[in-house]
Amino acid sequence: MLCLKRKIHLDMPLRLLASIAILIIAFLVLFLVLIASETALTVWHYLKEAPPWIQVGYAIILAGLPLMTLVLFWNWFRPAKKQPRTEKRQLSDEALQEDLLESARQGIDVSEALEEIREQRRRGGSGEIFIAVYGEVSSGKSSLVKALLPEVEIDTDPRAGTTSSIRHYSWQAASGDRVVITDLPGFNLDDDSAAIEETRRAHLVIFLCDSDLTGSQVSQLKQRMTLRKPLVLALNKSDRYTEAELAALLSEISEKTGLDESDVVAISTGGREEVIRMLGEDMEQRGSRDRQPEVADLLSSVQRHLDQDRELMESLRQTAVLTLASEKLEAARNRHREVQADELVSKYSRRAVIGALAAVAPGSDLVIQGVLATKLIRELSRLYDVPVKEIEIESFLELAGGKVKNVTALTLAIAGNALKAFPGIGTISGGVIHAVAYGMIFDSLGRAASETMANRGELRPYPAAEAFEDLLNDHLESGAVHFAKMAISRKQPGDGES
Repeated sequence: MLCLKRKIHLDMPLRLLASIAILIIAFLVLFLVLIASETALTVWHYLKEAPPWIQVGYAIILAGLPLMTLVLFWNWFRPAKKQPRTEKRQLSDEALQEDLLESARQGIDVSEALEEIREQRRRGGSGEIFIAVYGEVSSGKSSLVKALLPEVEIDTDPRAGTTSSIRHYSWQAASGDRVVITDLPGFNLDDDSAAIEETRRAHLVIFLCDSDLTGSQVSQLKQRMTLRKPLVLALNKSDRYTEAELAALLSEISEKTGLDESDVVAISTGGREEVIRMLGEDMEQRGSRDRQPEVADLLSSVQRHLDQDRELMESLRQTAVLTLASEKLEAARNRHREVQADELVSKYSRRAVIGALAAVAPGSDLVIQGVLATKLIRELSRLYDVPVKEIEIESFLELAGGKVKNVTALTLAIAGNALKAFPGIGTISGGVIHAVAYGMIFDSLGRAASETMANRGELRPYPAAEAFEDLLNDHLESGAVHFAKMAISRKQPGDGES
């Protein structure tokens, strides 16, 4: 009871103070409203007597000033728009040639993209139809090629995939078309990029499976379908099913993939089968014989596309190859940017080491070398063609500075240990330790900014700061030794920034 009374007594002054504060605030608001109303009425009175041009001018100022303030705040605080690194143009041979020339002038290695264009022209001039046989390991791709081309020697092994490289086989179709069949490695190998690229160069793709489609097969099939070129799905080993089971399975695959039922066919690529002959009531003879392949439905579907879609197939193939060449050029540009970004980060990390050695009282706050960090980020933004606002740079550096404070002791300790690994350098000063720490910080800072720009096409402060912290923690040991060597060499008389 005493506790309750004491609580009531304690609450009374607080409630009284709160009530007085609310009352004062209410009177202040009322006072401001009255002043604003009086001012507005006074202005309105004088405006009624003023010439029309003054009235119009005052109205423009009254409406324009708040609007201008809002526009300035919006332009200042809104994030920079993500812009494409290259101007979007319609993909064509001429546009790609211009990009190749411009990239070559910049010192970019364009050999892979050039080779792609040369191969496209070679195939286009040959008049041949290229058909890629694509599927998982051991689905029977080589056996299918053998069934289509009985006279060709192909190594097949039912126990495992035998195609480890791309193989081309010529075939004269019954219609007189010259066809090149490409036997591709299975797409569930460690690296199937070469096989995927070859499907893009082909006019038509035969997707081979030997049972109902798995999730990975559906995924690979739909990726090939995005090329919009003719695709025929061939279900191998169809002799394992009854007619009813086979019809149901083919219908299910067609519905699952979205392929037309005429492009989902059943085949058997043949092979060896065991044969048992009864020589008597209790005697039998076991042997084996070749099982005849059954690929007539597949040949019919392929021929239908050759007859109906010839021009469309060539057009789609050319577009796919141009896209592939353009992607290879873009990959070369990205590699070139990565090399240049590494050079920039290394250059500014060296400058950070020198700046820390020259500082009277170096500390762990990035503000000490904020100008240097800002210049680094601006140069990276120009390299990646990413617009960056000053407020985004400041926000990133502020967030990164907070991350540095969290690991300052650890960073300085590791920097000191790295310096102790070099005998004969005498007493290690605090300035040298801070120089090593700054080198490590700037290296992680630059790499975090460049990775964010490369992956996101913009500098987003928070993700970049998170990447900075991860990079700093991951490369503390290795970075410390590298920058310790640099700090020691720069500490020698007569050394300077090159």
